Amino acid sequence: MRDRKLVEKSPSSIQRERRQRALMRAVSDFARTLASLGDSADVLQQLTARLRSLLDADIAAMGLVDEDAGIARPIASDGMFTDTLHRVSIPLETGITGRAIATGDPTHTSDYLGDTSFAHDPATDAAVADEEVQAMLTMPLRAEQRILGVLVVGHRHWHRYESDDVQVAQTLADLAAVAIVTQERTARERAAAEQLREQLGDAEALLAQQRRIVQVDEALIEALAAGGGLAALREGMSRELGRDVRLADLTVRFALDDSLTEMIDSERALVTLSAQQGKPVTGRRDDGSRFTVMTAGVKSGAPIASVLVEGEVEPQEAELLRRSARMLDTFLRAHHRELGDLTRRRHDLILELLSPPPGGPTPTALLRLDEFGVREGEPFRIVVADGSSTSLDDLEHRFEVDFGSTLLRARIDERLVAIAPERAFAAIESELGAPGARRRGALLVGHSPTLHMLNIAPEEYDLVLRVVEAARRSGHDRILVSLESYGALGAFLTRVTIEPTKLAIEQILGPLLDYDRQHGTALVNTAAAYLDAAHSVADTAKQLHVHENTVRQRLDRITKLLGPGWAGGRRGLDIHVMLAAHRLVGSS
Repeated sequence: MRDRKLVEKSPSSIQRERRQRALMRAVSDFARTLASLGDSADVLQQLTARLRSLLDADIAAMGLVDEDAGIARPIASDGMFTDTLHRVSIPLETGITGRAIATGDPTHTSDYLGDTSFAHDPATDAAVADEEVQAMLTMPLRAEQRILGVLVVGHRHWHRYESDDVQVAQTLADLAAVAIVTQERTARERAAAEQLREQLGDAEALLAQQRRIVQVDEALIEALAAGGGLAALREGMSRELGRDVRLADLTVRFALDDSLTEMIDSERALVTLSAQQGKPVTGRRDDGSRFTVMTAGVKSGAPIASVLVEGEVEPQEAELLRRSARMLDTFLRAHHRELGDLTRRRHDLILELLSPPPGGPTPTALLRLDEFGVREGEPFRIVVADGSSTSLDDLEHRFEVDFGSTLLRARIDERLVAIAPERAFAAIESELGAPGARRRGALLVGHSPTLHMLNIAPEEYDLVLRVVEAARRSGHDRILVSLESYGALGAFLTRVTIEPTKLAIEQILGPLLDYDRQHGTALVNTAAAYLDAAHSVADTAKQLHVHENTVRQRLDRITKLLGPGWAGGRRGLDIHVMLAAHRLVGSS
């Protein structure tokens, strides 16, 4: 029975959940406010106040970078005793504000006035002293590859900022950057529309086009605010453009739609051309059908994603396609950053389960395992995928599509490791274990038997690794492997204690194992191959890729170590079984 005390949520966990719910409400409320394109100052003031509340801070403030003047100008604040700090323009090269702007990374200190790791500005220090602020956290507002400003929270006492604080502040900083860019873009577009209306006689037509652009922006923001993710974004694009839209994340091999169709060469070529020209490009497939591609963002010289529609687009539609691509780029960058943080947390959690500290996983780790459906007393499996980097990327993307963030998985020692509840494993087994399943990149996926106790995970993980290695050496013809893949021996080993089996292996094969350890030879592998080949020297030589005389010399050495008749009769069967068991579970 589980100890219920281990799964009861701690006060810090409850507080974290409340904060996450409050953050989600803040994001939803802010997205609706942003979608209405209200007054910029009101929107940013609301966000600043919400951040102060979420972090239980004494003050919060927001400032915009004025590069020409070399300062950060405050535009919103909440919780101030006076307006001194709100009126101070902070030089960009001073304080943690300057450091956050220079590095683009979150910066914090528990003692602002006493911290000597950065340059101080006398006016800023005086304002901080007036407000009696001691601890401070600063988040850069990043958008379109530039720093727009900073979001700051402060406490009037010593305070250490945790990763959760940084995550909350980063989320609201990202939203603030989107709001600022949206307002700037809207202001530019409205100014441009006004100028065109003054210059051109068909002002109504141009204004109608601008209205439609704003409507598309609103529709896409509302789609994301509703929490539907990429599916909602794609539906919103299709609805506003009046035609079906495909979204492709080019950092993986699959398209981001339900069919997971790979992009064909003619489509991929136009993605590169669109990235170079910065505009939609129309092409033709081999079957004569026409399509238009707009690249969504470039990283390290390579396109990140693309928006694809069937047919050609009119000039006014091209701008809508650019907007859609820009929104996709923003979404994917935020999504990938979030996935990076989640990947690190999953990696650390799996390592704690497979290499636990003395006394086993901590209560915090048990609570986090519970969030992924992995609980003491309930069935789960250890799954280990081995193959090329590309094949593991494909499998990980398949897991992302099928399970999202609910499946605990991470890259461990160049393999993909998952801790899967039995229901999730059933889905994995259905897809990978089917006859004829494709083995891209020599993919092999090993799994444990059904487990119920967390404390045996390290031993079972080591066993799965040996199963995968054995399958790799023996040329196993299926993707999914386990001890049961090895017939009666595997079925037997799943029902015995491993350590006594290792002692038996050492007792029977000891002379060969010792000789190989001392001389770096391969007598154990040679004996196994010889028995697998039904005592055929020629077949053994082919399997080991050596000359037949080499096999004969090794067999003479094995006979001297094990004695005559080692390969025949009952003794030969015992040795053959122990060699197969050694291949799977090793020796002491």
